[in-house]
Formats: sequence, structure tokens, C-alpha cells
Amino acid sequence: MIDHKIYDTATLLGVMRDDEMMQPPSNYWLSLCFPTVMNFTDEYIDFTKITSNRKLAPLVVPTAQGVPIYSAAERMIRVKPAYVKPKDPVTASRMIKRAAGLGELAAPVAQTPASRYNAIVADILREHRRAIERRWEWMAAQAVIYGEVILEDERYPRTVVDFDRAANHTINLTGTDRWGQTGVSILRNIESWRTRVRQAPFGGPTNRITIGANVWEVMREDEGIRELLKVDFRPSNNGLSLNLGVREGLDVEFVGRLSGTLDVYVYSDYYQEPDGTTTPFMDPDDIVLTGPGVQGVRAFGAIQDKAANWQALAVFPKMWDEQDPSATFIMSQSAPLMVPVNPNNTLRATVLNAA
Repeated sequence: MIDHKIYDTATLLGVMRDDEMMQPPSNYWLSLCFPTVMNFTDEYIDFTKITSNRKLAPLVVPTAQGVPIYSAAERMIRVKPAYVKPKDPVTASRMIKRAAGLGELAAPVAQTPASRYNAIVADILREHRRAIERRWEWMAAQAVIYGEVILEDERYPRTVVDFDRAANHTINLTGTDRWGQTGVSILRNIESWRTRVRQAPFGGPTNRITIGANVWEVMREDEGIRELLKVDFRPSNNGLSLNLGVREGLDVEFVGRLSGTLDVYVYSDYYQEPDGTTTPFMDPDDIVLTGPGVQGVRAFGAIQDKAANWQALAVFPKMWDEQDPSATFIMSQSAPLMVPVNPNNTLRATVLNAA
């Protein structure tokens, strides 16, 4: 007989965590701006923001009464996150056949149906986790790059989650203002935009600029940058240190620093649409400035499943049997939303408009 088991959620979560082959997809934006995880016990995600200011303490004579300066404006944001729930069957026919994806075709002895069953369960969990984490990364990228997330699918009506980033933190250079045009100073643009972000409410210093692949091709040919790099042949070169040679071609690649405080990364990662086409997470004609003050939160609503007891979990996997036709189903559920608590610590600029 086949040793057919219906694993409980704790076991399935253990497989998700322990499988050495379960390497997560690229999580550049998640790692960069969303260090905190927060789970909610209902279907909504709530955030309260307390407004700060830069008031000077008022001047008074020692015998005068004190002057109140404290004020706090609170804004409640309530969002119902989109739900994701990939579901796949472990069918009887899949267990009987030798599986190319499980390394069986090259094996001298075929797996037993029971061992093949366990391998298929792990494989499905792996794919579910990758797909879910890729959705998290997509949400994080949208929130940082655009200051909003547009949730829309065949089974989900269009919903715009606007994080209220300042309008002037989205820039579109056109005509003779584009990078690579005569008289345009790339370094002057970047310096101006960093100042804008630093002085914005809920902004702050920036320490990274993420460059689209098309932008990097123009940036490394910029005369102003090349002139600074060759000043006196000093290693510091006025705080600018860039590798203008041949890139490795990675999805995310560190290429140097500007002013000694701004790391430069070239970014070209992409995801796959349901029809098989590929789409870049970030427009190759864009740049994005970010700082440590974004303080993004990986927020998760409650799992709306009786079997989960409506727990606050990032991912809830479960499995069950169907009798006709005979199959075992595995489903993984998540209710994510990536929230930049301080969206004004980000800025996006379209600097080429190549299209």
C-alpha cells in the first residue's frame, strides 16, 4: 500500500522552512525597505501615523509661563489586503509516473509511489512559497517605486492602495532635461532630489540609488561623472567610486558609491505574467532613491480559514483529500500588504523616457 498521509499545518510549515532547495526568489525591495513583520488578527490592516515637526523651542524670560509646543496629528489608515491562495493537486497519476522534475529520470532505480508522494508534496509547497514570496516582492517594489500598490486580477476588482507619497517625489524628465542630453548634470539632479527627500515630511537622508539597466548605460558615459573619477587619480575621487567596466549581468548588482554615502545598484529583475510574458519589477528608464527611514512593514491580515482558527500568519498551508476524482490537494494562503510607513523617504524619477 502507498503510505499516503495528510500532513498537518505544523508539518507543512516545517517542510517549507527546512527544505534546502527552497531558496526564496529575489527579495531586493523587501530586504531593503521592509525589515519589520506585523500580523493582524482580523481581515483589516490598520496603521496610525503620528506627525512630527521641526519646531524651535520658544524663547521666554525665566519668569514667564511655559509655552506649549506639543501637538500630534493622527491619521488612521485601514486597508483590507488582497488574498492569495495557490492550490495544486497530488493526483494518483502523478504519483505513478516517473517524474523528470524530481530527478527520477537519471536515477538507476525508480522511486516508490510513497516516496514520490512525499517528494511531490515538498515540490508543491516549494512552488507555492516561491509564488507567494514573489507576490510579496512585487508589492514591496510597487510601494517603494510608485508610492502606491494597484491590486487587480481576474478574480479581484481593481483597488488602489495609495500611501500618500508627496507628488513631487515622482519625477518625469522629458525633452532636453533627460539624462544624456547636452548640458544635463546627472550629479546635480541626484543632489537636488536627495535634498528634497531629506527635507520632506516623513522623509530623511537617502543612502541608496537603484538604477534601471538603460539608465546605467547612459550614466556611466556621463562626462561629469567620468571627469570626477579621473581627478588626480585618487582612490576617493571626491567621494565618487564607480565601476564603469563590464557588469556581471546580475539581476541586482552593486557598482559603487556617489559622494561616499550613496550606494549605487543596477537593477533588472523581472517576474512572469500568467500568460508567460516577462515584466520588469522596475522600469529600466527609472532611478529610485531610498533611505533607512522608510521603515516598511510586511503586514499580514488574518487567514480566513476555519482550519487556521483565523490566526495571524504570513503563510498558512493545508492539505486534504477529495474522493471523486481521487486526489489530495495542497493550498497555501496569505493576506499580505507591504506598507512603507514613511513613503516620503523614497523618490522615483524617469530620467530617459526612451520609449
